[in-house]
Amino acid sequence: MFEYKEISRDEELLNQVANLYQQVWYQEDRSISDRVVRHAGYDGYRGFVAIYEQEEVAGYAYGYFSQPGQYYHGLLSKAFNPEEYQNWLEDCFEFVELGVHPAFRNQGLAKQLVTRLIDGVEHKNAVLTTQSNNAPARSLYANLGWTVINEAFYPNGDEESYIIMGKKLQKEDK
Repeated sequence: MFEYKEISRDEELLNQVANLYQQVWYQEDRSISDRVVRHAGYDGYRGFVAIYEQEEVAGYAYGYFSQPGQYYHGLLSKAFNPEEYQNWLEDCFEFVELGVHPAFRNQGLAKQLVTRLIDGVEHKNAVLTTQSNNAPARSLYANLGWTVINEAFYPNGDEESYIIMGKKLQKEDK
């Protein structure tokens, strides 16, 4: 039903991802295109889109190697004590975005995108954040083996509460 393509620095695909982001999250944020393009240049970047029939992007997922100096890594690091930081963020793939067009929800697409994105990542761990009250996302990630590692994360100050979830990955020692 879906054709999966890797998102690289293909400007057309990145623009479609940005447009879908705005639809999914109901935001008119024009800077999302710049952010998606910037993220595509980060070390360890991986991204996939699910294409439906007439080249329509039905969903996307992307992430990258989380490193000091990156904005969100800095926010995440403040949420952990030194031991937690070492356990979760030192060799970490940061799962940044997942979006599925409303017309394609509840068809297993989100699960396929998450699995495809994480499969083959060569880091010890993966982390993600989602809104504390986003029950469908929490359920999806829990069913895929992610665990809550921080229940009270406020990346935007005292505004909306998020959770941080993590997953231990199978990394081969060389």
